[in-house]
Amino acid sequence: MIPFKIQERDGFLTMDDFPENCIFNKVKTGCGATTIALTNNENYIIAVPTKELVVNKCYPPKDKDGNDNIWKKSQIQPGVSPVNENLFGLYGNLNRTVKAKLKKFLTKDGKKKILCTYDKVSTLIPLINPLEFKILVDEYHNLLKQYGFRTKVINQVIEKFELFKSHCFLTATPIPEQFKPEIFAGITEYVADWKTVDKITIYPCLCQSASTTAAKIIKHYQDNGYFVLDGVKSEEAYFFVNSVREIKTILTKSKLTNDDCRIICADDELNHYKLEGFEISSSTAPAKRFTFVTCKAFEGVDFYSETAICFIVSSSNNKHTLISIDMDIPQIAGRIRTKSNPFRNKIVHIFNPKAINYYRPFDVMKEEIEDELATARKRVEQLNKEPDTKILEQQDKEFEKLGIDTYIIKRNDRYEVNDMVAQLKLYQHWTMRIVYKSAESLIESYKELGMVIGKAHEWDIKDEDVMKKALTPPQFRDRLKRFCDLKEKATLTDSEKQELKDITDKYPFLEQGCEKLGINQLKRTRTIKEIKALIE
Repeated sequence: MIPFKIQERDGFLTMDDFPENCIFNKVKTGCGATTIALTNNENYIIAVPTKELVVNKCYPPKDKDGNDNIWKKSQIQPGVSPVNENLFGLYGNLNRTVKAKLKKFLTKDGKKKILCTYDKVSTLIPLINPLEFKILVDEYHNLLKQYGFRTKVINQVIEKFELFKSHCFLTATPIPEQFKPEIFAGITEYVADWKTVDKITIYPCLCQSASTTAAKIIKHYQDNGYFVLDGVKSEEAYFFVNSVREIKTILTKSKLTNDDCRIICADDELNHYKLEGFEISSSTAPAKRFTFVTCKAFEGVDFYSETAICFIVSSSNNKHTLISIDMDIPQIAGRIRTKSNPFRNKIVHIFNPKAINYYRPFDVMKEEIEDELATARKRVEQLNKEPDTKILEQQDKEFEKLGIDTYIIKRNDRYEVNDMVAQLKLYQHWTMRIVYKSAESLIESYKELGMVIGKAHEWDIKDEDVMKKALTPPQFRDRLKRFCDLKEKATLTDSEKQELKDITDKYPFLEQGCEKLGINQLKRTRTIKEIKALIE
């Protein structure tokens, strides 16, 4: 990596443009890097991994003065951004209407910015002159991470990026050197030279059941009105859970309703079926006390909250929730953009490691894959010399059936070794079998990446461990305090009304106590027995 001198102010990049034909490690998330390409004096294609990221930038939840933008669902669609006439958001079905909008946009004066999902890069090339546009491939580490289920799309990005005027692969969490595919190994990599970099603090929460623990934390918020971390109250929570089924389990266990939460995941038929009546929302929708986020919005998406804590939920029984420590956690830590939020760069990681009696050591796995790659190279050499087209056609069909399981790919009528597959296998093995094999190995991985580990005493409130307190049913005194707080509020949200009902259903005499004694005297009482004696 080559240190790159940057221009920055208050933690945000103020450069006119990125270095060209390179990988650019911006180091920090939320530093305004994408904004450079969106606002500078160059034509740009900005390719991003998810539709949610396109929508979030074209329909931002906050305006330039920090006020909330309220967008109707019907307003959000591919096309020119309502807040930036030079920005075109492209995702989903490229139908006749969208093509007409794009054609009209391309005839306008001024610099043009097209923000699109990865799959639209190859689609755009026939519609524009690529040499008139620079391409920024944002969150480029996903080209490895998502290769297993977006193979065709990512292969197209890799095949086409050199057709543009220049290219830049951007990320704050680059692919580690030991897993970097050959296609990127030869590209110059710059790293932003910041004067200061905020450290991420991780609070590991080891448990028997990740979903049950998450549900109990939600209950703690509901019963007390807040959750306390480092002596500071949080009244809102974001749960990053890369599994819709796991989210539904948490929703069921915590008895949340649509009024209590928003769920940000792929808006498709399967997810609607899994959620059974819960609405699918987006990052542009109004915030609620509890937000659940899948990998659809782990990266690049802006959230705003004065008091939200980010909780990551990882279950060893669901491999999709075993997020990467080196890439996903720094991305998630940067999602809350409100500078005054005291929990920015702090993460509570709820996890239940699975005891593994035997696991294949990383060196053994690496040696096996290197042998397989060596064999693939020999086959490529033979195939490129094979004159019989029928043999090659049969081979192509076999490779197509194998899909992600083959190390050989065909580009421009030539066979090549595709080490993306090999590196992905190694990376997945490292994450699922090495990092998550135990609590100790997970915490050691945090340390190796320079993260600060929250110590037990940092959770203490009056010499009690806050996590133990959160996972213990609230005592009567806690319920009484919350009852008085809610009764003193002029207006209550639907969620707070439900809280009040839950408390009075459990302790019906509190309403009578409030009427006879008044809130101030009720606050001073300590026990059920004392209140009942006063109102009898």
